[in-house]
Amino acid sequence: MFDLLIEVNTYTNSERVFLFAKIHMKQQIINFYHSAARKSGLIASLFFLCFILVVAILGGIHFFPSSNLFLDTYQGASVESAWLAYRDSIQKDGRTIDRERNYLTTSEGQSYSLLRSVWMDDQEVFDRVYRWTKNNLQKRENDKLFHWLWGQDSNGRWGVLTGIGGRNSASDADQDIALALIFAGKRWNDDYYLKQAREILHSIWSTEVIYVKGRPYLIAGNWASSETRPTINPSYLFPAAYNIFIQIDPAHDWMSLKDTSYEVLEQATWQPLDREVSAGLPPDWVSIDPVTGVILPAIHADKTTNFSDDAFRTLWRVALDYRWHNDPRALAYLKKVTFLEEEWKNYYRLYGTYSHDGRVIKFNESSSLYGVALAFFDITNPRIAEEILNQKVSKLYDSDLETIRSDLGYYPQNWLWFGMAFYANKLPNLYVLD
Repeated sequence: MFDLLIEVNTYTNSERVFLFAKIHMKQQIINFYHSAARKSGLIASLFFLCFILVVAILGGIHFFPSSNLFLDTYQGASVESAWLAYRDSIQKDGRTIDRERNYLTTSEGQSYSLLRSVWMDDQEVFDRVYRWTKNNLQKRENDKLFHWLWGQDSNGRWGVLTGIGGRNSASDADQDIALALIFAGKRWNDDYYLKQAREILHSIWSTEVIYVKGRPYLIAGNWASSETRPTINPSYLFPAAYNIFIQIDPAHDWMSLKDTSYEVLEQATWQPLDREVSAGLPPDWVSIDPVTGVILPAIHADKTTNFSDDAFRTLWRVALDYRWHNDPRALAYLKKVTFLEEEWKNYYRLYGTYSHDGRVIKFNESSSLYGVALAFFDITNPRIAEEILNQKVSKLYDSDLETIRSDLGYYPQNWLWFGMAFYANKLPNLYVLD
């Protein structure tokens, strides 16, 4: 059974006229097919139907399979049931495991579990995850930040993987953990969480923020501060959080950091970087000239300007800033990123990796990107968001088990959930919770 994905009440009068013309044409095609079947036989009619479908698609008539009924009908319940299934995958001691990477644990993974549990009002899981995170990752000597990588070393010992830089920090996880603690303090009325968050925020500012021409910029981690051109990951920038951080930590100029974050995003997204032109996609990695503030390609060969698993997250973080704070810079930025809309309209799929100039690097479709795209298009083009929900995300949700498919792995499971939760309006700013 095929349905046109429409919400007629959201269309203008002129759009309704065009839409009903398309529906009428669709019915005429079906009638013509049945007539051909009677007159010409099955093989000829099937050939004719294929021809008509090609013409119809090229002409703008798109036929979409029906969506996952449970996901489509019970969006909020789907988000909640997916959390219940995911929390069962968290170890009893509070450790979040990436099973596709030799059972590693990252500060990122811990931060995702903390954010999800506080949004789902699950204090028992939150406390368990934070206890493990604090006891095993918050062990740096000179600050309150978190080691980013924990697992089994070549000698079979479990712990922070010092041999491959595991003692370093990652500013995305540090910020996400701080935000989760702030939300926990407000949701469960406990100042202990707020005190913990404040200590992390002080350390972020002293260790992961540099000054260029007297203005603050967030870098990728403690390890980037001494580089000739400090490394920045645009998807680590979290402007939606800075309005909240300044309420907890007014000693630091978080709003200036928000200003430079948008400036970095503007440069990183629309400057050519290491290509002749830019397709208008945020890159995975860049660097900053510490004298001029100009954004340039990263100095590390393994940190590219491609748009892939790192960069996807930029769109979700900016979308939250618009939803929570109605910041016009957020909307302007998202509206200006038109590449994904053009890709979807042309091909009805989004690929896993694009170069900065828009060439496809990996032709696999990315589950993580489809999750982020729900949030992105929910702001910029809700009809495409609905199409992606029905055509892509619905196939990644198991209605029988009421959860995101377990074979997807830790990272896509999280980003599908974050996208679904955004789309279902289940990611409130808990700092303003009454």
